[in-house]
Amino acid sequence: MKIWNKSVNVSTENTDKFTEYREQIVALNSISSYEVYRWLISLGKKLKNDPLSENNRTKENRVTQCQSELFVGLEKGRLKAWSNTPITGGYAYILTDIFNNLPKDMSTKSVVKNIEELGLQNLFSMIRKAGFYQMIEMLEEKSTHSDSD
Repeated sequence: MKIWNKSVNVSTENTDKFTEYREQIVALNSISSYEVYRWLISLGKKLKNDPLSENNRTKENRVTQCQSELFVGLEKGRLKAWSNTPITGGYAYILTDIFNNLPKDMSTKSVVKNIEELGLQNLFSMIRKAGFYQMIEMLEEKSTHSDSD
């Protein structure tokens, strides 16, 4: 089962991170969509190297629409996440990495469009997809607060 079209066009406002992740997803998906899951799991394990600290895993930072435990927050000017499951941790790793490396002049609308063009949401159940989009909204909100620090 193929999930992504190899001719995905990321908008011209893209960053190196969008390009990097798009190319990885396309390459893995050309082998098998299961390879994309394996990659997400490996990123979820990588997230544990520098997770959101336990004291910031609060009600305000919880992604409530996710079936897993998922928290996102701002620490020392960087967006961080923590999840108790590796697939959720994998997409949290990707999203925080993208948001932490955005050019200051990139519009929020453009960010969401580029994330959707990666196609990750096509892998998820309805519940996980709801958490994915809620996390994007929370990262948008928290990243605007990091600009005012």
